[in-house]
Parts: sequence; structure tokens; C-alpha cells
Amino acid sequence: MTSARTGSRLFTGLAVLALLTSACGLKQQATDSLKSSAANAPAAAAPGGAGTGATGAGGAPVTGGTTTGGSTGSGVVAGGPTGTGSTGTGTTTTGGSTGSTGSGNTGGNTGSGGGSNNNGGGTPTGGGPCGVPSGGTTTGVTASTINIGLHAPLTGTGTPFPNSSFQKGAGTFWQQPGHTICGRKVNVEFQDDTYKPDGARSVCSAMAKRDFLVLGGGGTDQIQACATDPDIQRLGVPYLSAGVTDNGLTGLNNYFAVSLTYAQQGELVLRNAQQQHIANPAPSNQPSDNIPGKKAVWAVVTANSPNFAGARNGMMAALNAAHIPYKHFERSQQGNYQAAATQFGQQLALDGFKTIFFDAAPGYFLFTARGYYNAHVGTTANWVGPGVTYTEVTVAQLVCSSAPQMDKHAWFLAPGPGLDHATQDFKKAYGGKYDDIEWSLWGLSQSIYTLLKDADSNLTRQNFIASTEHAIVPSNAYAPLDYVHHGGHFGGTGAWVQRMDCGRTEPNQNQAGTWDTVGSHYLSLY
Repeated sequence: MTSARTGSRLFTGLAVLALLTSACGLKQQATDSLKSSAANAPAAAAPGGAGTGATGAGGAPVTGGTTTGGSTGSGVVAGGPTGTGSTGTGTTTTGGSTGSTGSGNTGGNTGSGGGSNNNGGGTPTGGGPCGVPSGGTTTGVTASTINIGLHAPLTGTGTPFPNSSFQKGAGTFWQQPGHTICGRKVNVEFQDDTYKPDGARSVCSAMAKRDFLVLGGGGTDQIQACATDPDIQRLGVPYLSAGVTDNGLTGLNNYFAVSLTYAQQGELVLRNAQQQHIANPAPSNQPSDNIPGKKAVWAVVTANSPNFAGARNGMMAALNAAHIPYKHFERSQQGNYQAAATQFGQQLALDGFKTIFFDAAPGYFLFTARGYYNAHVGTTANWVGPGVTYTEVTVAQLVCSSAPQMDKHAWFLAPGPGLDHATQDFKKAYGGKYDDIEWSLWGLSQSIYTLLKDADSNLTRQNFIASTEHAIVPSNAYAPLDYVHHGGHFGGTGAWVQRMDCGRTEPNQNQAGTWDTVGSHYLSLY
């Protein structure tokens, strides 16, 4: 694939028929991948050497993903700035990139340095300004590096965004001066989860055995699958993702949401609707589900997967508290849903719904919107929903091409502001050429950076988990996180509002459609 951004990628996947995609002016590779509906970068080698800097032994060649290569670095965690230590012994890395023979740091302040990382939790001794990891699992941590994993959909049905956005965005933040953890460089291993739960489990199982922690980049079902993967759980791998579902995740000791979940966002979706004066539209002709004798004024539309139950329940709870009548709809996303989604959109228009909460596959949203406006019943809806699914430029471009009536009538939440609020350090890091996926990953990386620094006195998986449970992360590109006061694992505190704008074109794009940040501050839940 090329790196051109012409309506060519979606954060969680979407389906578009050939006629629609040609109308949108998509690149051929994007068009090909959008014909049906939706349901390997190698690991960095571990440089080695400990004690006085003796050369570590090289590892044996191994296979990682689709690339075979031999690692020459040793997996040794070094000590502090003084003293002496022993020569590190190499361990085989799983990944495939060629590492360099590493020179070690010196030993501890008062004791001996070194200790084998051994890809499974050595217990090095010694001291230092940041401390030497001890008493826990140090997989992915060496004298000079920290390896973290990231999965997201790049291939598979309905995932037409180019590899370069995720792969470049995954590591760019960590390549900037000063973004090290106790002098250790952070390397990001990206893996394509093929937009399928079993694909996510496969790549996450492998990353659990070689990376210090794992991040979920997109796809609700894939995030849920990776978080609950047996190897992720058995090995106690810290797993962090944007807040989506809480299905099966609330009892996991090692899972952390770095933004509000779907369920938590219902209150903020309603608050924004009230601020935009769209919370109490004219009644539809359908009876409400929650207030007997009243006509529904909101349609609450979600996918019928258990992973979307939180979104549905959170929105209905907010509407119940406000005594706003609604009717809810659960839609199947299996198979080729183009005709079903189009017909459903037409029915919403005929029923007279003017405020519609939506959380389903972006392709289903697109076809529903197209059907709604093709019904020609003279009504215009306001579309609202949680983040992080829709506030991606490709969604705006495709909707603006096929349903331009939605211009400035779609309001969705996101962990951070839109690309129109991108910071100068971000722009400089990308040399002025960037997109919204890279901006989102920048915000995610900022949060992970703070959490790693909080735990750097003893960088084991166990200590990272314990530290994060008591962490507060100030606002950066994302809204602040506060795990201390919210149960230790769901740290989101607020969300930004973004509105679809069909009259503007984002940087480095050649097709109209973008998301504008609403207001100068995020909506706070607490």
C-alpha cells in the first residue's frame, strides 16, 4: 500500500460497495478491501551486556511474524552507575530483527550489577538512580531498551488504511529526544490482528512472551479478545487500550482503560446533545421503550454483540435519568449488511427520528446514513455517539461523499481533540506530514510514557500494574487519567467532542471531510 491518505483507512474497519467507493475517489487498494462487510513488524532485538560492559553472547536465529532473522543482542538487565558486574548471558529473542551486540552499563551503587533478563523474569540485583528491576517479571526489559507491543487491524475485510500510518505512528513519539525511561529506549513492536478476535489472540499470545506490555490500537472485539487471551492473563502482561467495552474486563488485574468506556460516555453524549440543543427533538412515530404512552424522541442504535452492551446500557441510563423517551435497536453486523443497513436507515427516516445515537461498525453507520437521506422524507437528523470509532478522517470523507446532508450534524466523542488541535511538538516530529491516526497514537504514547515513568523505580510487570493502579496522568493530547479514585483500572475522566465538517480538507488529504474540535476543553465526567 502507499502512504497516500485518500479515504484509505478506517480505525475499526468499514464496508463500502464498489459504486460508493468509486464515487469517493478511493485508491484502488482501498476500494478492493471495502467490497464486503466487516466482522508484522518484527520485535526489536534485546541488546545486552552488563557489569563493566563485557560483550553479551549472541542469540540464535528465530522467526517472528513473517520475517526470519538472528538476534545478536543479549537479554541482560544492567545495574546502576558504579561498581562492577558480571558479563551477561544472551537469550534468544522472538522477533526476527537483527539486534546489535550491546555494551553493558556498570554495576550497582553498592553491590554487583547484572542479572539475566532471560525473557521471563530474572531478578537482577544492584541499585541506581532508577533502580534495577527485581522481584518480578522483566520480559522485554534490557539494559538499554523496553519493548512494548501494539496490535491493530491492517489487513482483513474492511481495513483499508495504509500500513505506514500505524507503523510510523507507533514509534515516532518514542524516537523524540528525552522520551526514554531511565535511559532505556522504548521500541514498539506492531502486529496486524487482521480485524478478527482470533487474529488478535494469536498476535497477543506471541507478544505476551517477548514484550513488557501490550497496547490495543483499535477494534472493540479485538481489544476484548486480546485482554482476555490466556497467555496475556497467565503471564500477567499489562494490557492497555482506549476505553471501549467493559465486557469481561472489569475483573482483570492487568487490564487498564486509558479513556472512558462506552458505558461511561453515555452521560457525556447526552450532555453534549443538551449543549447543542438537540437533546429534545420532535417525537418520532414509534412508541418509547422507557416511558409508557410517550413517543420516542431518540433512537439508540448499537451492534448486537455483547461487547456493545455497555454503550447501549450507558446511553439508555443517561436518557432514563433525564426522562427522555427513546427506542433502542440492536443491529447484526454479520455478512454483507449493505442492504440491511440501507433499509434500516430509510426506516429511521420514515419513523421521523431526528436524534440518533449510533455505535456499530463504521460501514454500518455509513450505509444507514445513506439510506436515511435517500428516503427523501424532508427530515434531517443529528447523529451522536461515543468514541473512539468514528472520529477518523476516512469516516468523514466517505460520509461526506455519500450523505453530505450530515455536514455539521454528526457529533461524536473522542479521547482527545481533533487534528485541528495538534500540538507543535507533534507536527515537528512528523515533519509537517501527519494524520489523525498518528495524532491519536501520539496521545496514547504520552499516557504510556507517564505510566512507565511512574513505575521506573522497579520496572517489572508486577510493579507497573501496582503503580498504574495508583496513577494520575495529567491532561496531554488525551483527557486526564485518574486510576486512584476510579477503581484502579478504568482511569478515563472525560472526553472531547468532535463534529463532522464536510467543508474542510485535512492536511495531507485531497478529499473533503474532517472532524472539528468542539470547544476549548473536554467534557469532564467527574
